[in-house]
This record gives sequence, structure tokens and C-alpha cells, in this order.
Amino acid sequence: MSDRRYETGYAKPPKSRQFRKGQSGNPKGRPKGSKNFATIFHDVGRQKVKVTDNGITREITKFEASAMQLMNKAAAGDMRALNTLAPWVRLFQEVVEESEKPTQFSNENDKEVMENILKRMREIEPNTEGSEE
Repeated sequence: MSDRRYETGYAKPPKSRQFRKGQSGNPKGRPKGSKNFATIFHDVGRQKVKVTDNGITREITKFEASAMQLMNKAAAGDMRALNTLAPWVRLFQEVVEESEKPTQFSNENDKEVMENILKRMREIEPNTEGSEE
């Protein structure tokens, strides 16, 4: 036997059965560049739609519009909407409670920096509300 001979066995198919370079194992599989369902779902959910709320037209995402519709139906007494909304409210209540915990600053310098940032943000806020586009 020669040393150049290829050994076949477990996880070592014969050379004639191995994929050629550049050849896919599933040529009819998902094409390159195609999106999966989760990506499409998020892309569609982030699209903007025009909504009229109390006589004011504004643009919001489809996710926001869906949440508003669900809340409005639940507020009107739609039991299916209430049953759908209840688990979401519990889930997001936990998230809100976590985010409302007081922030721990590692030292006085961190606290001073955060106070300066907040002060600058408060100074900028009135200027952005008065500008029209």
C-alpha cells in the first residue's frame, strides 16, 4: 500500500462522492441574500404609517400602531384583546421595574459627569421643540 492512498471510513467519504469546490451540498436551498422570517417581520414592523390621533396626523411604526390598536380595543372592553394584552403587560412591567432601579455611581466623578450631561440636555430641549421643519 502506498502512503498517497486516501483512507475512507467514518466522516471520510470517497473522493468521488465529496462536493466539488464551489458546489453547495444543497443547490436548491435558500438563495443568497434572501431574508428569514424574523428579519422580514422586523423590517415590516419598523415601516412607518400615517396615523391621525385627536386630529393630529403623525408617522409611527407599524409596531407602535399595532400596540395602540390593541390597547384601544382592550380599553373598549374587547375580551380577546384583554387576554392578548395581559401577558404583555406583565412582561413589560417587570422590564420597567428593572429600569427604574436607582443607578449606582462608582464614584463622585461619575455622578458629576452624569449631572453635567443632564444639565446640557435640559438646556438643549427647549430649542428643539420650537424649531419647525
